[in-house]
Amino acid sequence: MNTKFIETIATVTEMRINDTGIYAMATCGKVTACVCINDWGVRVICINAAHKVWRGAGRGFASVAQAIEAYKKPEMKAIIATVDAKNT
Repeated sequence: MNTKFIETIATVTEMRINDTGIYAMATCGKVTACVCINDWGVRVICINAAHKVWRGAGRGFASVAQAIEAYKKPEMKAIIATVDAKNT
C-alpha cells in the first residue's frame, strides 16, 4: 500500500506583534505563507511561483475560520491555525 504522509506541523519563521495585529511568516512542509491577522480581518499570502512573479496581495477574509475553510491544502490550514494560536 502506497500512502503519502502529509506533515501538518507549521513553524513560524518570523513574527511581529504590534497594536494593530499579528504579522507572521510560517512554513509547513514545502509551503510558505505570510498571515496577517488584525482588527479588520485576515490576509493570507501564499509564497509560491505565482506570487514571486505577480506580487499579489493575497486573499482577504473576514475571520480566521473563513480563511481556514477557503484552503484545500492541509499545510495552509495548519499555517493559518498556528499563527492564530499565537494571536493573544
